[in-house]
Amino acid sequence: MPGAGAAFRDGWRREIRFLRGSAWDLALVSWIPLLLLVLVAVQFAAGVPRALPIAVVDLDGGGIARELTRRLDAAPGLRVVARPADMVAARRLVRANRAYAVVLIPRDTERTVLRGETAGLTVFYNASYMTASGAALRDVGAVVQAHATRLAAEQGAAVTPGAIRPPPIAAHTTILFNPQGSYELQLVVLLHPALLHLLFMVAVASALGRELRDGSIGPWLAALSRREAAAAAAGKIAVYLAIFMAWGVVATGYLAGLRGWPILGSPMMILCGYAAMYLAYAGVTVLVTAVTLSMGKALSATGLYAGASFAFAGAIFPIESASLFARLWSALLPYTAFAKLLAEQWMMGAPAGVSVPQLAIMLAFLLVGAVAGLPRYIAAASRPAVWGRR
Repeated sequence: MPGAGAAFRDGWRREIRFLRGSAWDLALVSWIPLLLLVLVAVQFAAGVPRALPIAVVDLDGGGIARELTRRLDAAPGLRVVARPADMVAARRLVRANRAYAVVLIPRDTERTVLRGETAGLTVFYNASYMTASGAALRDVGAVVQAHATRLAAEQGAAVTPGAIRPPPIAAHTTILFNPQGSYELQLVVLLHPALLHLLFMVAVASALGRELRDGSIGPWLAALSRREAAAAAAGKIAVYLAIFMAWGVVATGYLAGLRGWPILGSPMMILCGYAAMYLAYAGVTVLVTAVTLSMGKALSATGLYAGASFAFAGAIFPIESASLFARLWSALLPYTAFAKLLAEQWMMGAPAGVSVPQLAIMLAFLLVGAVAGLPRYIAAASRPAVWGRR
């Protein structure tokens, strides 16, 4: 009987032979990941939204209103696409998706400013498109604030030259991480591993479930000891671990090397995070396949489980104030720990030791999955009654 090392190599070669003879399974680990990575990269290559369309309803018509409109149109993140005569026409533009926000400059704005009083502008934005509208709202606020500051300085100097003094207390806001506000850095760094771990789970579930479906698990594992059978299954899974680690290196190299987003922490810790994440999902896949003993059910369960990772990881949508179910589901996803590790190492520049607990959490999924799932999966090699399930 072969030893564990020989069984591992046998499992590795067995899966390599299969991939060479199956065009679609090979595609799942070759050009399909590349295509998905490229699509995500292209979508967010601009980094930050530019030239977001807005409308300006100028009911005043004075010089201050015209100058404000000009400044709004000159802002890199905004583009004044229309100047409707009233709010009725402006609402039609928003409903037609031709503008994300409407700036209303009321009548007597210039007169109010010249009297030294505060004129109020109203900004309406379409919360149905929260990301784009939020960015437009932020840029409008920045332009209006800058223009208001300039007007206040000019008026104060005109009334009492030299009397302008700085406020006694001032608040300065400093962005600690991702100061550019780049959606490329914020989203692509998370979306790439989210896609990769989904494909990884599907590939591993297919590799393990296929042996059950085809009834080949018996000839493959039945004659081996439990230790050798575990090694053979590990060899099969290791093929996909190696392939998707390579894709993780490509994804990291694209953002850090080609796009120039510096890794403030440890690049090695990020790669360790990728490895721990894949191992965690391998453990979960082994457990799911062992429980279902069906390739179809295992693929469905793993797709659902991995597909929910991005939404519940807490990296984009805050999980702290979510429902108990959402918080529990987030804790049961290895990707949650991986997303924290990415933030700590890529953007925050935390010491490597800070992220060690995240690695431990992910490896715990591997341990639980292997201990609870592998014995049942190996036992199925001696149970022909469970073979052939779709």
